[in-house]
Amino acid sequence: MALRALTAALVLAVPVALVGAQGKTTAPESFKVNGQILGAAGGVASAMTMAIDKYTSEDDHKALADTLKTGGHAAFVDALRKAPAIGTVTIGERTFTVRWARTLPVGRDHRRVALVTDQPIFFAGAGAVDAKPTAGYDLAVIEFTIDSVGLGKGTMAPAARVKAGGPTGVEVDDYSGKRVELMTVRREMK
Repeated sequence: MALRALTAALVLAVPVALVGAQGKTTAPESFKVNGQILGAAGGVASAMTMAIDKYTSEDDHKALADTLKTGGHAAFVDALRKAPAIGTVTIGERTFTVRWARTLPVGRDHRRVALVTDQPIFFAGAGAVDAKPTAGYDLAVIEFTIDSVGLGKGTMAPAARVKAGGPTGVEVDDYSGKRVELMTVRREMK
């Protein structure tokens, strides 16, 4: 089971700004994303749309972070599912609810966006004869970096569980052990 630390976008101890790299509020906003995952048996690619109506407030973020630290993954998932819906991830005709999203300026011209859905999006490798059980992989974690023009790339753990720890304060265990690479992320301009 590969535990991978999520980047600074999910840091529990450091307050995260709710503004973009240019100093203005960025939500609501949406992104067109192309992702792929490759393995020994083949690969899959998909297009998706991510819409963020608003970013998680500092108070709500702190409450969820504290729940993860004190109650673990199960308590975090329960609290997350009680949080208000603040966006969606759409793949084909399926839509998943985003209940946590943060943005963090990175340098002068970039920002990192991270979001968590309240259920898994898909289980890469779950159809294999020797696949491990899917129980406990209750959410999806997505993160990407975009520049001031609105272009970028990132990763997605489409079926994940989280725990407090690691250098960023959160460790993400993705079901497949290999993240989906978000090859292109493009911010949609209104």
